[in-house]
Amino acid sequence: MLRYTVWVVGTMLVCAGVWVVSAESQSSGAIGSLRSSLPLVNDLPAGYRSVGMLGGHGEFYAAGMTRYRNHDGDAHHGLPATVAWATNPKDEPARTQGVHYQIKDGRITAAGYMVRQADLVAGNSLYGLTLRELDVPAAHRLTIELLDGDTEESPSYLFLWHFLPAPDQARPMLQIGELQLLANLPRMFEVVRNENHPDDFYPRMGRHRRDLSKTVNRYPTATGSESVWYGEAAGKLIFIEYIVSQQDLADGASWIDLPLNGVPIPPIDNVHILHYNGARPDAPGRYTVHMYFFPETQYLSWETEPLSLETL
Repeated sequence: MLRYTVWVVGTMLVCAGVWVVSAESQSSGAIGSLRSSLPLVNDLPAGYRSVGMLGGHGEFYAAGMTRYRNHDGDAHHGLPATVAWATNPKDEPARTQGVHYQIKDGRITAAGYMVRQADLVAGNSLYGLTLRELDVPAAHRLTIELLDGDTEESPSYLFLWHFLPAPDQARPMLQIGELQLLANLPRMFEVVRNENHPDDFYPRMGRHRRDLSKTVNRYPTATGSESVWYGEAAGKLIFIEYIVSQQDLADGASWIDLPLNGVPIPPIDNVHILHYNGARPDAPGRYTVHMYFFPETQYLSWETEPLSLETL
């Protein structure tokens, strides 16, 4: 069973010699402890330098001349793209190309990538975006924000994974290598049926689950964990996912808070930003943001569900 922290509601009181600590104080203490464990800016590899402010997110460090993430083309869409990716794995320099680190008080508090809006409008996909260049903890939330006019490559979207939760969203999370048990996923997350794949298991991806009473896409105005997806294989959760409309991206919408801590997860290893075509050739498609908890060399080799998962 998972060990959850018990938050005591109320103010700090002295009663019969016993201190009752408020939920706000416990949350603040947990965030402070997490902050002190984050990597330092000096832990970044050689070549990283300050690139100034990005949006309202403060100072960032990056390496290389190209600030945005290079896309992987529009030759494949949806599941067939993973076939091409399996035969063309990323080497280490390509995996970290375009990564940005948010720096606050000398510590790395978030990591992300800038993706040109024009590439998303054109239906280009991206894969192998690593979040494991450094030993960072699990991300508590994701923001997808258009930085119109803030960068020389503008307009670009900043996909940013935050390692510190909002003060009212502090949750216990897992460590690297600790995959969450499927049995701990709330019951409203049901298997997404697909008659084209045996046992609803997508090759090179995994089985998908979501709350079928919610919309497939995440609307920019949605709140909480609405429309979140989870992936599973061999009885473990292997990814968390959000789907956004290509039209919303074209229109310049932003998603200011996509929670990732509704169920405790481990650190994210790599991310796919995968384009799916629309129902008609002239209709906008959608993008799935798959965030995997273990290396893509493992799941991109799956044709059928594995009996067990390798230890990270």
